[in-house]
Amino acid sequence: MTTVVPAISRLKLGRILREWRNLAGLTLEQCEADLDMSTSALGRVENGQQNIHPMIVRAMLELYHTPEQEWDDILELAKEAKRRTEWQNLGVAAHAYVVLESEAIAVRSFQPAFIPGLLQTVDYAREVFDLDSAALRRRNLAIRLKRRERLDGPNPLTYDAIVDETALRRPLGDRTVRREQLAHLIEVAALPTITLRVLPISVGANVGMRGAFNLLTFPPDTIDDIGYVDHAAGSSQITKPDRVKALANQFRQIEAITLPPTESLGLVAHIAGQLR
Repeated sequence: MTTVVPAISRLKLGRILREWRNLAGLTLEQCEADLDMSTSALGRVENGQQNIHPMIVRAMLELYHTPEQEWDDILELAKEAKRRTEWQNLGVAAHAYVVLESEAIAVRSFQPAFIPGLLQTVDYAREVFDLDSAALRRRNLAIRLKRRERLDGPNPLTYDAIVDETALRRPLGDRTVRREQLAHLIEVAALPTITLRVLPISVGANVGMRGAFNLLTFPPDTIDDIGYVDHAAGSSQITKPDRVKALANQFRQIEAITLPPTESLGLVAHIAGQLR
């Protein structure tokens, strides 16, 4: 069995356990008494949002009549899913977006309100986190800086970002902060693994007005694409194939009305020039 990182292992484990429960013809409600777990807790396990002890996984496999020849790989996956990571040392939940992003091989991102987090300068990020407490601001900045390591590290992330023109023009920070942020966008967009497109204001009403979202793609033979939709209370993880497919289709629709990469960078440079 291929060893993968804890966040991916947890999602993969949850899907496997759900499949075996369904094959056994059992509902979550039918399992809660035998496993001494609530249906909500079992649901979180199956959605990859909660760790579970390998001994409980063993009890599940027994309850689901999973063939014994399957047990070793599944239990090894359960052990891998519990391994602590350096993200948790920064206070990031084991199932959080940034943990999965750190292990993705490609990300498609649409941001209508801000410069995407991975492409932000430190000063711009400080402005974004300005309403947070000092302690939370320091934590968020540390996380943001660590996330940026994926862009030019040994296994760089393939990053396809669409930014709304309004995000480029929004007066976040003083003119120097904004100018340096736009210059940074031009610099990182020169990396071969990064594509930056701008959705111009001139297009009017479009599907991008529904809000920000990200699509994550993972190494082969691990897990399927995952979507994240931003909202006022945080973000929601999207794993159902039909909903992920719908998000991917939405990204393509937005992409079709953006400026080409060269023209996008020209617009970024033009806006930066207005800040001198």
